[in-house]
Amino acid sequence: MTEETIAILAYIGFYSLFLGLLPLLVIITIGFRYVVLIEDRVADDAGGIATARMLWRGGVISRFIRSSNVFAYILLRSFPGPFFKQRAALLGDPDVNLPKIWQAWVLVPALFLFGMLAIALIANAILKTLV
Repeated sequence: MTEETIAILAYIGFYSLFLGLLPLLVIITIGFRYVVLIEDRVADDAGGIATARMLWRGGVISRFIRSSNVFAYILLRSFPGPFFKQRAALLGDPDVNLPKIWQAWVLVPALFLFGMLAIALIANAILKTLV
């Protein structure tokens, strides 16, 4: 491959890591309001969301951990089948109706973050095979 291709892949990896920081800021600021609203609705006494809420208060890392729990809960309850519903029930009540906009404020930034990470890893893997 040419030097130009290697430079393009390096830029793709760099910018995807930089763009991956933007949804992280959304997750711990604006999106966290919706995480708290979802936690209020779905948390039961013995679930993982209630436990994480009790252990992790409101710091930056705490917000990310709690957002990750709610992200996993929403993702698991959206899959069909009893296995995923049981896994979601370990975190909270999977039968609670949640507004789509609340779910979007949790899902979209997290999926964008993971997508940017995947792009950076793929660009890095391609670069390692070329160099």
